[in-house]
Amino acid sequence: MIQINVAQIKRRLVGEKPLAFNLAPSELEINPSEMAVVGDIRMEGSISNTGDVLLLQAKLSCEVHRTCGRCLKEFTGTNEAEVVEKFYPAGTENIENDAFVYDSDVIDITEPLREGLLLAEPMQALCKPDCKGLCPVCGADLNEGDCGCDKVSIDPRLAALKQFIKN
Repeated sequence: MIQINVAQIKRRLVGEKPLAFNLAPSELEINPSEMAVVGDIRMEGSISNTGDVLLLQAKLSCEVHRTCGRCLKEFTGTNEAEVVEKFYPAGTENIENDAFVYDSDVIDITEPLREGLLLAEPMQALCKPDCKGLCPVCGADLNEGDCGCDKVSIDPRLAALKQFIKN
């Protein structure tokens, strides 16, 4: 849990507190099945008083162990996330149900940081942008060279039309 004391910035109309942390994945309650973080998560940002709300602005980055979505090779990639969240005082009316609320001089920024980092993880990670993947016939890694398989497959329902092209 990452708790920040905001008493000082709440007293001033336009206060700001810089933040910089190296966090273990367990501090953001991220387990290896959600994201296989390698090492620490770096966080830099600030929390500021904008008058009626506290505004958290943070940049997170970490190394993540991934499996390529095309060739199935294991690799380590970088995950970077930007988090901008508002914290409303308790009792504020007309706010969304999932808005972050605080009622003391200490706010917990764990959940917005956790959400931001998990949402920044790509659905299908690639080991490199031009990854060729696996051969659909023999399963060979096409990044290492052409396997020589005939990859032209014709839908059997359209095979009769191929005869018209030959004639």
